[in-house]
Amino acid sequence: MKVATLAVAAMLTAAGCAGAGGDLAGPDENLVLVTNQPNASFDPPLMRVGPQSLYWQAVYDTLLHSDVDGEPLPGMASAWSYDESKLNLTLTLREDITFSDGSVFDAAAVKTNVDHFVATPGPNGPMTSAIESVEVTGPHQVIIRLRQPDPGLLINLSSTLGAMAAPAAIARGDLATAPTGSGPYTFQASQSSAERKVYHRNTAYVDPAAYPFDTLEIKYFADVNPVLNQLKTGQVDAAMVRATVTEELEASGVDVISGSAEWAGLLLFDRAGVSIPALGDVRVRQALNHAFDRDYISSITDGNPVPTAQIFNAESIAYDPALEDHYEYDVDKAKSLLADAGYGGGFTLPLPDLSAILGPAINKTIDQSLNAIGVTVDWQRASPTTMTSDIASGKLPVALFQLAANTPWQTITNSVAPSAGYNPLRTETPELNALIDRIRIASGPEESAAAYKAVNRYVVENAWFVPLFRPGKYFALTPGITTEYQLAGSVPDLSRFQPVQK
Repeated sequence: MKVATLAVAAMLTAAGCAGAGGDLAGPDENLVLVTNQPNASFDPPLMRVGPQSLYWQAVYDTLLHSDVDGEPLPGMASAWSYDESKLNLTLTLREDITFSDGSVFDAAAVKTNVDHFVATPGPNGPMTSAIESVEVTGPHQVIIRLRQPDPGLLINLSSTLGAMAAPAAIARGDLATAPTGSGPYTFQASQSSAERKVYHRNTAYVDPAAYPFDTLEIKYFADVNPVLNQLKTGQVDAAMVRATVTEELEASGVDVISGSAEWAGLLLFDRAGVSIPALGDVRVRQALNHAFDRDYISSITDGNPVPTAQIFNAESIAYDPALEDHYEYDVDKAKSLLADAGYGGGFTLPLPDLSAILGPAINKTIDQSLNAIGVTVDWQRASPTTMTSDIASGKLPVALFQLAANTPWQTITNSVAPSAGYNPLRTETPELNALIDRIRIASGPEESAAAYKAVNRYVVENAWFVPLFRPGKYFALTPGITTEYQLAGSVPDLSRFQPVQK
Protein backbone atom coordinates (compact mmCIF):
# COMPACT_ATOMS: atom_id res chain seq x y z
CA MET A 1 0.00 0.00 0.00
CA LYS A 2 1.29 3.46 -0.87
CA VAL A 3 1.97 5.97 1.89
CA ALA A 4 -0.26 9.05 1.66
CA THR A 5 1.58 12.20 0.59
CA LEU A 6 2.41 14.36 3.61
CA ALA A 7 -0.14 17.11 3.15
CA VAL A 8 -3.82 17.51 2.66
CA ALA A 9 -2.90 19.97 -0.08
CA ALA A 10 -1.54 17.07 -2.12
CA MET A 11 -5.09 15.75 -2.43
CA LEU A 12 -6.47 18.72 -4.29
CA THR A 13 -5.35 22.26 -4.82
CA ALA A 14 -7.16 24.01 -7.61
CA ALA A 15 -9.62 23.26 -10.36
CA GLY A 16 -11.63 25.25 -12.86
CA CYS A 17 -15.03 24.49 -14.33
CA ALA A 18 -15.88 24.96 -17.97
CA GLY A 19 -19.17 26.25 -19.27
CA ALA A 20 -22.37 24.26 -19.34
CA GLY A 21 -22.14 20.95 -21.14
CA GLY A 22 -18.35 20.86 -20.93
CA ASP A 23 -17.74 23.31 -23.81
CA LEU A 24 -14.23 24.65 -24.11
CA ALA A 25 -13.72 27.68 -21.94
CA GLY A 26 -13.58 30.92 -23.86
CA PRO A 27 -12.97 34.60 -23.16
CA ASP A 28 -16.65 35.29 -22.40
CA GLU A 29 -17.27 32.40 -20.04
CA ASN A 30 -17.24 31.74 -16.34
CA LEU A 31 -14.19 30.17 -14.69
CA VAL A 32 -14.78 28.14 -11.53
CA LEU A 33 -11.79 27.10 -9.45
CA VAL A 34 -11.86 24.60 -6.62
CA THR A 35 -9.38 24.70 -3.76
CA ASN A 36 -8.86 22.53 -0.71
CA GLN A 37 -8.43 25.52 1.61
CA PRO A 38 -10.94 28.19 2.66
CA ASN A 39 -9.83 31.80 2.45
CA ALA A 40 -8.26 33.07 5.68
CA SER A 41 -8.49 36.80 4.94
CA PHE A 42 -8.49 39.47 2.24
CA ASP A 43 -6.35 41.78 4.40
CA PRO A 44 -2.88 41.64 2.76
CA PRO A 45 -0.80 41.19 5.95
CA LEU A 46 -3.06 38.28 6.92
CA MET A 47 -3.46 36.67 3.50
CA ARG A 48 -1.96 33.26 2.81
CA VAL A 49 0.00 32.06 -0.19
CA GLY A 50 -0.26 28.62 -1.78
CA PRO A 51 -3.81 27.47 -2.62
CA GLN A 52 -5.28 30.57 -0.96
CA SER A 53 -3.42 32.86 -3.39
CA LEU A 54 -6.20 32.32 -5.91
CA TYR A 55 -8.71 34.13 -3.68
CA TRP A 56 -6.78 37.36 -3.33
CA GLN A 57 -5.08 37.44 -6.74
CA ALA A 58 -8.56 37.98 -8.14
CA VAL A 59 -9.06 41.33 -6.39
CA TYR A 60 -5.56 42.71 -5.91
CA ASP A 61 -2.91 43.67 -8.41
CA THR A 62 0.66 43.75 -7.09
CA LEU A 63 3.49 46.25 -7.37
CA LEU A 64 5.55 43.71 -9.31
CA HIS A 65 4.68 40.54 -11.17
CA SER A 66 6.95 37.51 -11.62
CA ASP A 67 7.66 35.04 -14.39
CA VAL A 68 7.67 31.25 -14.03
CA ASP A 69 11.29 31.35 -12.82
CA GLY A 70 10.50 33.83 -10.05
CA GLU A 71 12.14 36.77 -11.82
CA PRO A 72 10.44 40.16 -11.31
CA LEU A 73 8.35 41.79 -14.03
CA PRO A 74 6.61 45.18 -14.15
CA GLY A 75 3.28 45.35 -12.37
CA MET A 76 1.70 48.39 -10.77
CA ALA A 77 5.29 49.65 -10.73
CA SER A 78 6.62 50.14 -14.24
CA ALA A 79 10.28 50.35 -13.17
CA TRP A 80 12.47 49.72 -10.13
CA SER A 81 16.10 50.12 -9.17
CA TYR A 82 18.39 49.73 -6.16
CA ASP A 83 21.17 52.08 -5.20
CA GLU A 84 24.70 50.73 -4.75
CA SER A 85 24.14 49.93 -1.07
CA LYS A 86 21.06 47.81 -1.88
CA LEU A 87 19.35 49.60 1.00
CA ASN A 88 17.11 51.86 -1.08
CA LEU A 89 14.66 50.53 -3.66
CA THR A 90 13.08 53.15 -5.92
CA LEU A 91 9.75 52.26 -7.53
CA THR A 92 8.28 54.22 -10.43
CA LEU A 93 4.52 53.70 -10.53
CA ARG A 94 2.05 53.48 -13.37
CA GLU A 95 -0.19 56.53 -13.66
CA ASP A 96 -3.25 54.88 -15.23
CA ILE A 97 -4.47 52.68 -12.36
CA THR A 98 -7.57 53.23 -10.24
CA PHE A 99 -8.98 51.16 -7.41
CA SER A 100 -12.41 49.60 -7.76
CA ASP A 101 -13.86 52.30 -5.46
CA GLY A 102 -12.78 54.93 -8.00
CA SER A 103 -9.82 56.29 -6.03
CA VAL A 104 -6.48 56.84 -7.72
CA PHE A 105 -3.44 54.63 -7.22
CA ASP A 106 -0.38 56.74 -6.43
CA ALA A 107 2.72 56.90 -4.26
CA ALA A 108 0.72 57.84 -1.17
CA ALA A 109 -1.35 54.68 -1.60
CA VAL A 110 1.81 52.56 -1.70
CA LYS A 111 3.08 54.10 1.53
CA THR A 112 -0.30 53.54 3.21
CA ASN A 113 -0.31 49.89 2.16
CA VAL A 114 3.27 49.07 3.15
CA ASP A 115 2.94 50.92 6.47
CA HIS A 116 -0.24 48.92 7.17
CA PHE A 117 1.55 45.68 6.30
CA VAL A 118 4.48 46.46 8.60
CA ALA A 119 2.19 47.45 11.49
CA THR A 120 -0.07 44.39 11.29
CA PRO A 121 1.21 41.16 12.89
CA GLY A 122 0.55 38.13 10.74
CA PRO A 123 1.97 35.15 8.87
CA ASN A 124 3.79 37.40 6.40
CA GLY A 125 5.80 39.28 9.01
CA PRO A 126 9.22 38.08 7.72
CA MET A 127 8.51 39.90 4.44
CA THR A 128 8.89 43.25 6.19
CA SER A 129 11.69 42.44 8.64
CA ALA A 130 14.21 44.50 6.67
CA ILE A 131 11.94 47.48 5.87
CA GLU A 132 12.79 50.66 7.74
CA SER A 133 10.45 53.14 6.03
CA VAL A 134 8.65 54.13 2.84
CA GLU A 135 9.29 57.61 1.49
CA VAL A 136 7.08 59.33 -1.08
CA THR A 137 9.44 61.18 -3.43
CA GLY A 138 6.88 62.17 -6.05
CA PRO A 139 3.25 61.60 -7.03
CA HIS A 140 4.21 58.32 -8.69
CA GLN A 141 7.52 57.43 -7.07
CA VAL A 142 8.45 55.91 -3.72
CA ILE A 143 11.64 54.70 -2.07
CA ILE A 144 11.52 51.67 0.20
CA ARG A 145 14.38 52.09 2.67
CA LEU A 146 15.86 48.96 4.27
CA ARG A 147 17.81 48.26 7.45
CA GLN A 148 19.78 45.61 5.59
CA PRO A 149 19.76 44.25 2.03
CA ASP A 150 16.79 41.97 1.37
CA PRO A 151 17.26 39.56 -1.57
CA GLY A 152 13.59 38.55 -1.33
CA LEU A 153 12.03 42.00 -1.50
CA LEU A 154 11.31 42.02 -5.24
CA ILE A 155 9.62 38.61 -5.22
CA ASN A 156 7.67 39.63 -2.09
CA LEU A 157 6.40 42.70 -3.95
CA SER A 158 4.83 40.28 -6.43
CA SER A 159 3.13 38.48 -3.54
CA THR A 160 1.11 39.61 -0.52
CA LEU A 161 3.47 42.47 0.37
CA GLY A 162 2.86 44.01 -3.05
CA ALA A 163 -0.93 43.57 -3.02
CA MET A 164 -2.34 47.09 -3.06
CA ALA A 165 -5.67 47.91 -1.39
CA ALA A 166 -7.57 51.19 -1.63
CA PRO A 167 -6.42 53.44 1.26
CA ALA A 168 -10.03 54.15 2.25
CA ALA A 169 -10.64 50.42 2.71
CA ILE A 170 -7.57 50.16 4.93
CA ALA A 171 -8.87 53.07 7.00
CA ARG A 172 -12.28 51.39 7.39
CA GLY A 173 -10.64 48.30 8.84
CA ASP A 174 -12.86 45.81 6.99
CA LEU A 175 -10.43 44.49 4.37
CA ALA A 176 -10.56 40.97 5.80
CA THR A 177 -14.06 40.47 4.38
CA ALA A 178 -14.56 43.45 2.04
CA PRO A 179 -11.51 43.76 -0.23
CA THR A 180 -11.13 46.81 -2.45
CA GLY A 181 -8.26 46.56 -4.90
CA SER A 182 -7.34 47.24 -8.51
CA GLY A 183 -7.14 43.62 -9.65
CA PRO A 184 -8.87 41.89 -12.55
CA TYR A 185 -12.05 41.14 -10.58
CA THR A 186 -14.24 42.65 -7.88
CA PHE A 187 -15.48 40.57 -4.97
CA GLN A 188 -19.24 39.99 -4.76
CA ALA A 189 -19.87 39.62 -1.03
CA SER A 190 -23.64 39.22 -1.36
CA GLN A 191 -23.21 36.14 -3.57
CA SER A 192 -20.40 34.61 -1.53
CA SER A 193 -20.08 32.40 1.52
CA ALA A 194 -17.32 30.68 3.48
CA GLU A 195 -17.29 27.86 0.92
CA ARG A 196 -17.82 29.93 -2.22
CA LYS A 197 -16.33 33.21 -3.42
CA VAL A 198 -17.80 34.98 -6.44
CA TYR A 199 -16.07 37.66 -8.51
CA HIS A 200 -17.08 39.80 -11.50
CA ARG A 201 -14.75 41.34 -14.03
CA ASN A 202 -13.28 44.71 -13.03
CA THR A 203 -13.94 46.74 -16.17
CA ALA A 204 -11.32 49.29 -15.11
CA TYR A 205 -8.49 46.75 -14.85
CA VAL A 206 -5.50 47.92 -16.87
CA ASP A 207 -4.72 44.58 -18.56
CA PRO A 208 -8.04 42.81 -19.21
CA ALA A 209 -6.57 40.49 -21.85
CA ALA A 210 -4.50 38.77 -19.15
CA TYR A 211 -7.72 37.50 -17.52
CA PRO A 212 -10.07 36.38 -20.31
CA PHE A 213 -12.97 35.16 -18.15
CA ASP A 214 -15.86 37.48 -17.35
CA THR A 215 -16.70 35.94 -13.99
CA LEU A 216 -14.78 33.85 -11.52
CA GLU A 217 -15.97 31.50 -8.81
CA ILE A 218 -13.69 29.84 -6.27
CA LYS A 219 -15.13 26.99 -4.23
CA TYR A 220 -13.73 25.22 -1.21
CA PHE A 221 -13.99 21.42 -1.46
CA ALA A 222 -12.45 19.02 1.06
CA ASP A 223 -13.43 15.87 -0.85
CA VAL A 224 -11.53 15.26 -4.08
CA ASN A 225 -13.82 12.57 -5.55
CA PRO A 226 -16.69 14.74 -6.86
CA VAL A 227 -14.16 17.06 -8.49
CA LEU A 228 -12.40 14.16 -10.20
CA ASN A 229 -15.70 12.95 -11.63
CA GLN A 230 -16.43 16.42 -12.99
CA LEU A 231 -12.92 16.58 -14.41
CA LYS A 232 -13.39 13.34 -16.33
CA THR A 233 -16.74 14.48 -17.73
CA GLY A 234 -15.39 17.84 -18.85
CA GLN A 235 -17.22 19.94 -16.25
CA VAL A 236 -14.00 20.88 -14.47
CA ASP A 237 -11.09 22.46 -16.31
CA ALA A 238 -8.17 21.89 -13.96
CA ALA A 239 -7.32 20.18 -10.68
CA MET A 240 -4.30 19.06 -8.70
CA VAL A 241 -4.61 15.29 -8.36
CA ARG A 242 -2.80 12.29 -6.93
CA ALA A 243 -0.40 10.30 -9.07
CA THR A 244 -2.60 7.23 -8.63
CA VAL A 245 -5.35 8.71 -10.82
CA THR A 246 -3.25 10.24 -13.59
CA GLU A 247 -3.42 7.21 -15.93
CA GLU A 248 -7.18 7.02 -15.54
CA LEU A 249 -7.54 10.72 -16.27
CA GLU A 250 -5.25 10.61 -19.30
CA ALA A 251 -7.30 7.70 -20.65
CA SER A 252 -10.32 10.01 -20.41
CA GLY A 253 -8.59 12.62 -22.56
CA VAL A 254 -7.37 14.78 -19.69
CA ASP A 255 -3.84 16.20 -19.88
CA VAL A 256 -1.60 15.96 -16.81
CA ILE A 257 1.41 18.16 -16.07
CA SER A 258 3.82 17.56 -13.21
CA GLY A 259 6.04 19.59 -10.93
CA SER A 260 7.35 19.80 -7.39
CA ALA A 261 7.94 22.78 -5.11
CA GLU A 262 7.80 21.13 -1.70
CA TRP A 263 9.81 18.82 0.52
CA ALA A 264 8.68 16.42 3.24
CA GLY A 265 10.46 15.06 6.28
CA LEU A 266 11.31 15.77 9.92
CA LEU A 267 11.68 19.36 11.10
CA LEU A 268 14.13 19.34 14.01
CA PHE A 269 13.21 22.54 15.82
CA ASP A 270 14.99 21.78 19.12
CA ARG A 271 18.52 22.04 17.75
CA ALA A 272 19.72 23.47 21.05
CA GLY A 273 18.50 20.43 22.98
CA VAL A 274 16.21 22.39 25.30
CA SER A 275 13.48 19.76 25.72
CA ILE A 276 15.23 16.87 23.94
CA PRO A 277 18.91 17.11 24.95
CA ALA A 278 19.94 14.56 22.32
CA LEU A 279 18.92 16.89 19.48
CA GLY A 280 21.40 19.47 20.72
CA ASP A 281 24.25 17.26 19.46
CA VAL A 282 24.84 17.49 15.72
CA ARG A 283 25.96 13.83 15.67
CA VAL A 284 22.51 12.77 16.83
CA ARG A 285 20.82 14.83 14.13
CA GLN A 286 23.20 13.35 11.56
CA ALA A 287 22.38 9.86 12.83
CA LEU A 288 18.69 10.50 12.24
CA ASN A 289 19.49 11.42 8.65
CA HIS A 290 21.44 8.19 8.10
CA ALA A 291 18.56 6.13 9.55
CA PHE A 292 16.21 6.53 6.60
CA ASP A 293 16.27 4.66 3.30
CA ARG A 294 15.00 7.55 1.19
CA ASP A 295 14.82 5.49 -1.99
CA TYR A 296 12.59 2.90 -0.32
CA ILE A 297 10.39 5.48 1.38
CA SER A 298 9.89 7.27 -1.93
CA SER A 299 9.02 4.00 -3.66
CA ILE A 300 6.15 3.29 -1.26
CA THR A 301 4.86 6.86 -1.09
CA ASP A 302 1.94 8.08 -3.16
CA GLY A 303 2.81 10.68 -5.80
CA ASN A 304 6.09 9.28 -7.19
CA PRO A 305 8.21 11.57 -5.01
CA VAL A 306 11.93 12.12 -5.53
CA PRO A 307 14.29 11.25 -2.64
CA THR A 308 16.20 14.23 -1.26
CA ALA A 309 18.50 15.25 1.57
CA GLN A 310 18.06 19.01 1.16
CA ILE A 311 15.24 21.50 1.59
CA PHE A 312 15.96 23.85 -1.31
CA ASN A 313 14.03 23.65 -4.57
CA ALA A 314 15.83 21.45 -7.08
CA GLU A 315 15.32 24.14 -9.74
CA SER A 316 16.88 26.91 -7.65
CA ILE A 317 20.45 28.21 -7.58
CA ALA A 318 20.81 26.99 -3.98
CA TYR A 319 20.37 23.34 -4.92
CA ASP A 320 23.54 21.23 -4.93
CA PRO A 321 23.28 17.74 -6.50
CA ALA A 322 26.40 16.65 -4.61
CA LEU A 323 24.56 17.01 -1.29
CA GLU A 324 22.08 14.28 -2.21
CA ASP A 325 24.72 11.69 -1.34
CA HIS A 326 25.66 13.30 1.97
CA TYR A 327 23.48 10.98 4.06
CA GLU A 328 23.60 7.49 2.65
CA TYR A 329 21.28 4.99 4.30
CA ASP A 330 23.62 3.44 6.87
CA VAL A 331 22.23 1.96 10.09
CA ASP A 332 25.68 1.08 11.45
CA LYS A 333 26.97 4.61 10.92
CA ALA A 334 23.86 6.03 12.57
CA LYS A 335 24.41 3.80 15.61
CA SER A 336 28.08 4.79 15.76
CA LEU A 337 27.21 8.49 15.70
CA LEU A 338 24.69 8.00 18.51
CA ALA A 339 27.28 6.13 20.58
CA ASP A 340 29.89 8.85 20.01
CA ALA A 341 27.36 11.41 21.22
CA GLY A 342 26.65 9.40 24.37
CA TYR A 343 23.32 7.96 23.23
CA GLY A 344 24.38 4.41 22.43
CA GLY A 345 21.40 3.24 24.47
CA GLY A 346 19.07 5.33 22.35
CA PHE A 347 16.55 7.97 23.39
CA THR A 348 12.88 8.79 22.96
CA LEU A 349 11.73 11.13 20.20
CA PRO A 350 8.22 12.62 20.53
CA LEU A 351 6.44 13.10 17.21
CA PRO A 352 2.98 14.53 16.49
CA ASP A 353 0.75 11.77 15.16
CA LEU A 354 -0.90 12.87 11.92
CA SER A 355 -1.91 9.38 10.80
CA ALA A 356 -5.53 10.55 10.65
CA ILE A 357 -4.68 12.36 7.42
CA LEU A 358 -1.35 10.80 6.44
CA GLY A 359 -2.36 7.20 7.04
CA PRO A 360 -0.75 4.70 9.43
CA ALA A 361 1.86 3.50 6.91
CA ILE A 362 4.11 6.55 7.31
CA ASN A 363 4.12 6.08 11.09
CA LYS A 364 5.11 2.45 10.65
CA THR A 365 7.96 3.37 8.31
CA ILE A 366 9.34 6.00 10.68
CA ASP A 367 8.98 3.63 13.64
CA GLN A 368 10.93 0.89 11.88
CA SER A 369 13.66 3.23 10.63
CA LEU A 370 14.31 4.88 13.98
CA ASN A 371 13.87 1.74 16.07
CA ALA A 372 16.61 0.14 13.98
CA ILE A 373 19.13 2.64 15.38
CA GLY A 374 17.77 2.53 18.93
CA VAL A 375 15.48 5.57 18.86
CA THR A 376 11.97 5.08 20.22
CA VAL A 377 9.19 7.18 18.71
CA ASP A 378 6.58 8.50 21.13
CA TRP A 379 3.60 9.30 18.92
CA GLN A 380 1.62 12.13 20.45
CA ARG A 381 -1.91 13.13 19.63
CA ALA A 382 -2.02 16.10 17.27
CA SER A 383 -4.61 18.08 15.36
CA PRO A 384 -3.94 18.81 11.67
CA THR A 385 -5.89 22.06 11.98
CA THR A 386 -3.62 23.41 14.72
CA MET A 387 -0.26 22.06 13.54
CA THR A 388 0.90 25.34 12.01
CA SER A 389 -0.02 27.36 15.11
CA ASP A 390 1.49 24.70 17.39
CA ILE A 391 4.75 24.94 15.46
CA ALA A 392 4.73 28.74 15.56
CA SER A 393 4.17 28.72 19.32
CA GLY A 394 7.29 26.64 19.91
CA LYS A 395 5.36 23.78 21.51
CA LEU A 396 6.85 21.13 19.25
CA PRO A 397 10.53 20.12 19.43
CA VAL A 398 10.18 18.13 16.19
CA ALA A 399 7.48 17.55 13.58
CA LEU A 400 6.76 15.40 10.56
CA PHE A 401 5.66 17.96 8.01
CA GLN A 402 5.68 19.14 4.42
CA LEU A 403 6.90 22.61 3.44
CA ALA A 404 7.09 24.67 0.28
CA ALA A 405 10.47 24.96 -1.43
CA ASN A 406 10.01 28.11 -3.47
CA THR A 407 12.72 30.65 -4.23
CA PRO A 408 15.90 30.06 -2.20
CA TRP A 409 15.52 33.29 -0.23
CA GLN A 410 11.94 32.38 0.66
CA THR A 411 13.20 29.01 1.92
CA ILE A 412 15.74 30.79 4.11
CA THR A 413 13.26 33.31 5.51
CA ASN A 414 10.60 30.62 6.03
CA SER A 415 12.73 27.87 7.56
CA VAL A 416 16.33 28.84 8.30
CA ALA A 417 16.77 32.48 9.37
CA PRO A 418 16.51 33.33 13.08
CA SER A 419 13.14 35.02 12.50
CA ALA A 420 11.77 32.26 10.22
CA GLY A 421 8.30 30.95 10.99
CA TYR A 422 9.54 27.36 10.83
CA ASN A 423 12.44 28.15 13.14
CA PRO A 424 10.17 28.74 16.15
CA LEU A 425 12.90 28.26 18.77
CA ARG A 426 15.03 30.86 16.95
CA THR A 427 18.08 28.67 16.41
CA GLU A 428 21.02 30.61 15.02
CA THR A 429 24.79 30.39 14.83
CA PRO A 430 27.37 33.04 13.97
CA GLU A 431 28.59 30.89 11.08
CA LEU A 432 25.16 30.56 9.50
CA ASN A 433 24.30 34.22 10.04
CA ALA A 434 27.53 35.17 8.25
CA LEU A 435 26.64 32.92 5.32
CA ILE A 436 23.18 34.47 5.08
CA ASP A 437 24.74 37.94 5.14
CA ARG A 438 26.90 36.92 2.16
CA ILE A 439 23.70 36.39 0.18
CA ARG A 440 22.46 39.88 1.07
CA ILE A 441 25.53 41.57 -0.40
CA ALA A 442 26.28 39.15 -3.25
CA SER A 443 27.02 40.81 -6.56
CA GLY A 444 26.00 38.98 -9.71
CA PRO A 445 24.42 35.55 -10.29
CA GLU A 446 27.60 33.51 -9.78
CA GLU A 447 28.34 35.06 -6.41
CA SER A 448 24.70 34.68 -5.37
CA ALA A 449 24.62 31.02 -6.38
CA ALA A 450 27.81 30.30 -4.43
CA ALA A 451 26.44 32.07 -1.35
CA TYR A 452 23.13 30.20 -1.46
CA LYS A 453 24.88 26.86 -1.93
CA ALA A 454 27.05 27.60 1.10
CA VAL A 455 23.93 28.09 3.25
CA ASN A 456 22.46 24.89 1.86
CA ARG A 457 25.63 22.94 2.64
CA TYR A 458 25.75 24.29 6.20
CA VAL A 459 22.13 23.32 6.85
CA VAL A 460 22.68 19.82 5.43
CA GLU A 461 26.00 19.15 7.17
CA ASN A 462 24.64 20.38 10.50
CA ALA A 463 21.47 18.35 10.03
CA TRP A 464 18.94 21.05 10.80
CA PHE A 465 16.31 18.90 9.11
CA VAL A 466 15.75 15.33 7.99
CA PRO A 467 14.39 15.77 4.45
CA LEU A 468 13.05 12.54 2.98
CA PHE A 469 11.54 13.31 -0.42
CA ARG A 470 10.04 15.89 -2.76
CA PRO A 471 6.37 15.06 -3.29
CA GLY A 472 5.27 14.95 -6.90
CA LYS A 473 2.56 17.41 -7.93
CA TYR A 474 0.21 16.57 -10.76
CA PHE A 475 -2.14 19.04 -12.36
CA ALA A 476 -4.91 17.71 -14.59
CA LEU A 477 -6.27 19.91 -17.39
CA THR A 478 -9.24 19.26 -19.63
CA PRO A 479 -8.94 20.23 -23.32
CA GLY A 480 -9.43 23.95 -23.72
CA ILE A 481 -7.60 25.13 -20.59
CA THR A 482 -3.88 25.51 -20.05
CA THR A 483 -1.74 26.48 -17.07
CA GLU A 484 1.82 26.12 -15.79
CA TYR A 485 3.59 26.04 -12.46
CA GLN A 486 5.89 28.85 -11.42
CA LEU A 487 8.95 28.35 -9.22
CA ALA A 488 7.55 30.40 -6.35
CA GLY A 489 4.24 28.77 -5.59
CA SER A 490 2.55 25.46 -4.91
CA VAL A 491 -0.30 26.23 -7.33
CA PRO A 492 -0.32 28.16 -10.61
CA ASP A 493 -1.03 31.87 -10.31
CA LEU A 494 -4.54 32.90 -11.30
CA SER A 495 -3.21 34.65 -14.41
CA ARG A 496 -1.80 31.35 -15.71
CA PHE A 497 -5.25 29.79 -16.18
CA GLN A 498 -5.91 30.50 -19.83
CA PRO A 499 -8.05 29.11 -22.66
CA VAL A 500 -6.05 27.24 -25.28
CA GLN A 501 -5.60 29.44 -28.32
CA LYS A 502 -7.33 27.97 -31.36
